[in-house]
Amino acid sequence: MTKDQRHDKMKELAQKASVQKQRLLDEGGYSVIPHDIYRKVLPELRDKYDGQTARDCVLLYGYLHAYVNGQSGGDAYMWAYPNVDQIVEDTGIHRNRVSKLSNILVAEGLIKTERIPWYGHTKKMYLPLFIRKDDAK
Repeated sequence: MTKDQRHDKMKELAQKASVQKQRLLDEGGYSVIPHDIYRKVLPELRDKYDGQTARDCVLLYGYLHAYVNGQSGGDAYMWAYPNVDQIVEDTGIHRNRVSKLSNILVAEGLIKTERIPWYGHTKKMYLPLFIRKDDAK
């Protein structure tokens, strides 16, 4: 493959990705994940804890964003409320790590949590933030 052919192929693939991105922006079904999560927070978490913990924290953070209630007007707007079984099944994170990872995300200012009454029990609610407390202006 010549340099010009590689350039044309890369340009074609970039255009395809751009069309896909615009489709998501137009149709919804996405959440904003700040670049700093990968560029700044992930390395900080790796240095502070370990690589697996850092990776799983970022996975849980993104997962919670994907499960945010987008229906405005209700009390649960912008909150996610998957249960531990759902998190474990969907992510492969071990059950005994979910609470620890959630606590790290709270301590790092990346999420807020609340327990609410739920059909005679309590349910843990997660509010994934977009700007962590240390970076807020």
